[in-house]
Amino acid sequence: MNRKTFIPLLALLPVALTTACNGSVGIDPGVWNAYRNPVEQSDVQDPCVIEEEGVFYLFSSELSSGSGADLVEEFIPTMTSQTLIWWSKGTSVFDDITKPKFIAGGKITCPDVAKVGGKYLLYYSLTTTSASGIGVAEAEFASGPYTDKGALLTSSSTGLQGVASPSFFTDGTNNWLVFGEGKGIYLQKLSADGLSVSGSPVEIAADGFNAPAMLFKDGKYHLFVSSGSITGGASSTSRIRYGRADRASGPYLDRSSKDLLDNGGELLIDTSVKFAGPGNASVLSLKDGSDWLFYNAYDLSAISKGRTLMMDRLQWNDGWATVRGGICSFSAEAPTLSSE
Repeated sequence: MNRKTFIPLLALLPVALTTACNGSVGIDPGVWNAYRNPVEQSDVQDPCVIEEEGVFYLFSSELSSGSGADLVEEFIPTMTSQTLIWWSKGTSVFDDITKPKFIAGGKITCPDVAKVGGKYLLYYSLTTTSASGIGVAEAEFASGPYTDKGALLTSSSTGLQGVASPSFFTDGTNNWLVFGEGKGIYLQKLSADGLSVSGSPVEIAADGFNAPAMLFKDGKYHLFVSSGSITGGASSTSRIRYGRADRASGPYLDRSSKDLLDNGGELLIDTSVKFAGPGNASVLSLKDGSDWLFYNAYDLSAISKGRTLMMDRLQWNDGWATVRGGICSFSAEAPTLSSE
């Protein structure tokens, strides 16, 4: 039986949800299936989301809290949701015994999960102040358990700095990773099973960009990157920028035809009076054909909570991605989810 599930979050507050964070009109007062950002108010860093059989799984970077005997370390924390709006805390992907160790003392960050050849593959960064690398883990189900398969790329094997922040995508012919953290954004071809690399990385965006994500749509390669600092709370300078290309290897251009290798990049999501430092985006495409960005930002009314989880729909205009208003939505129409 086919059915559509509509999410009536904050349906009882139609007037309060009509103003976006820049003071302009937000959702229509008649829209009853609304949500408001942040969709998760705890510290959720570098998020990615994947869906399996109607359940959405969110993965984020390693977090530590407490100290001494009360120290709690979460190595790739997870959350689950059936709405994309209400999230429940899950278990960590790794523990102190199973965590990757190919870079001694490395912090596990910037996960990205994809289904490749019937398996779920989790790509992650392992970084210290002097070394960085990208590894992969494998599971039968999105929820895990994940078995680490070790390093794919490292700063020593490639001779590159900033070998971090991996993001998987496929164009239907080849599997790829995009990666990079401050020292250029690179494209790396993967094997058919996604567990090894093929050839050498190719630079597609300049120094100063980080946390790339790619969406292949309607024959175009759409590259989303962050620029600026993600630290500092209200003073964070991070923004989400964007360019597109006809080929995976580029060139990636903004609307003014400036190359991201020459510090181009369309400003997709800027800071606002409500949220600061949007960045570290990932893309989720739903069954209805809509595309959504999940990313971090600081809620200026709750800076102490850290980088909270944000969600905004990508709109398409003449083949170019936009986000309504060019800023983090305070409120917007919720995703329309269907199950079969």
